[in-house]
Amino acid sequence: MHECDLCPEEEAPKGNGEVRIPGGPGIAYAAPLLITHYVAAHGYRPPQAFMDAVLAVDPDVWSSARWPDVPFPWVPADAERMLE
Repeated sequence: MHECDLCPEEEAPKGNGEVRIPGGPGIAYAAPLLITHYVAAHGYRPPQAFMDAVLAVDPDVWSSARWPDVPFPWVPADAERMLE
């Protein structure tokens, strides 16, 4: 379990995993699950190569390749994808 050490202890979110993002051939990026917290709450800016890799991922292709029979439950069926 990791706790954000930049937040006051009583408010610090906790995370216990990582997200992995495919890069170019033979490259994968890893970041703690709290990366969105660090970006939103503390102004962290990940390296450009990581951000480019995140934006290049097609979630439909990626999820169907990893979990072909399991839809992402946190995305409603009627959700619209924002491309910007």
